[in-house]
Amino acid sequence: MSLAATYFNVSMGMIALTERDDYRVFAEQGMDRKGASRTDAICNIVMDSGEAQIIADTHADLRTVGNTFVTELPFIRFYAGYPIHSPDGYIIGVFCLLDRKPRKLLENDESDFRRFGAIAQEMVIAYARQIAFKRNEADLALKTQQLVRANRAIAQVGRIAKIGTWEFNTKTREITWSDEIYRIREIDVIEPNSLGSAVHYYAEYDRERVKALVQDAIVDGKPFDYTADIITAKGNVRHIRSTGERDQTGTSDERVFGVLQDLTDVEKRSGG
Repeated sequence: MSLAATYFNVSMGMIALTERDDYRVFAEQGMDRKGASRTDAICNIVMDSGEAQIIADTHADLRTVGNTFVTELPFIRFYAGYPIHSPDGYIIGVFCLLDRKPRKLLENDESDFRRFGAIAQEMVIAYARQIAFKRNEADLALKTQQLVRANRAIAQVGRIAKIGTWEFNTKTREITWSDEIYRIREIDVIEPNSLGSAVHYYAEYDRERVKALVQDAIVDGKPFDYTADIITAKGNVRHIRSTGERDQTGTSDERVFGVLQDLTDVEKRSGG
């Protein structure tokens, strides 16, 4: 949910699944809720209509103006909800974006919102099926199929939100990038990269700071989360966020991994 909230520049978001007379929060960002009664939830509008709903200002919509989630915490002013269907076609929950101030989605943002909603649906279905797979390990073929679909959904999220993954081998000093990072850096040839070549893409004023943070992760196992500017292979400036940490699972102490996101368009959208 943090990816969706960042991409659309909203303060809150969640995937809420129906459970008898309540909603159970499957994933959330910016909210401290595990669930809510279906009696009061704004998501009922989506459940009843069976269609995506975008409410630019809850104070100006008769369906929500008196809702307790509007008049009391979390004081929702903007709501966008997308119905999540089961494989049988039943609506089992809602993917929604929320904010404490009214706002409008541009035409392209509305299209992306529906794409995020469809991806959220695939991920919920994949998660549910993975639980079923644990109960029936004999069904390996179906499990593999669903994992492929889940990975494809994650890759779609990465393309939409401009997020790529990377992994650094401290022994060989080589970095492996996902396809999205090559796109962000505007590099056409996909090949292994060294730490030095990766740091080279950072703007000179950020380079030493980034090198120090990565070195701390390699040597001391200290995770990092920073924003910086990079200069792409085509000379364009991109504002990025990168997070990383050393593998602490005990399977390998020679691996540092993380994600990198292009925030350039997000900052433009928010006026930054």
